[in-house]
Amino acid sequence: MKVNFTFRHMNSSERIKDHTTAKLQRLQRYEERELAINAIFSIEKFHKTVEFTANANGHTFVSHETADDMFEAIDLAADKLDRQFSRDKSKRKHHKGHQGSTPQEIG
Repeated sequence: MKVNFTFRHMNSSERIKDHTTAKLQRLQRYEERELAINAIFSIEKFHKTVEFTANANGHTFVSHETADDMFEAIDLAADKLDRQFSRDKSKRKHHKGHQGSTPQEIG
């Protein structure tokens, strides 16, 4: 998984990068190919905002979250992105799959 980090109005932190990478590792179970995720962290006054943008299978998944604590915002945004990937995989799995009986020979 490749994660690009962008920090706006704040200094970069290895602790934030490690926490984000650990939370986003669970998304790898939904895709066979390597994921490319852009993570944008910003602070405006007392609001910490996290935005994740992931591109997979021709789809773009976006997750925004704002909280008082940066780590809480990361957790919430990662959970939201996890639900999006899960929903997409279930749609791909059940779309026009084995929908009924197969033809049998008579005789």
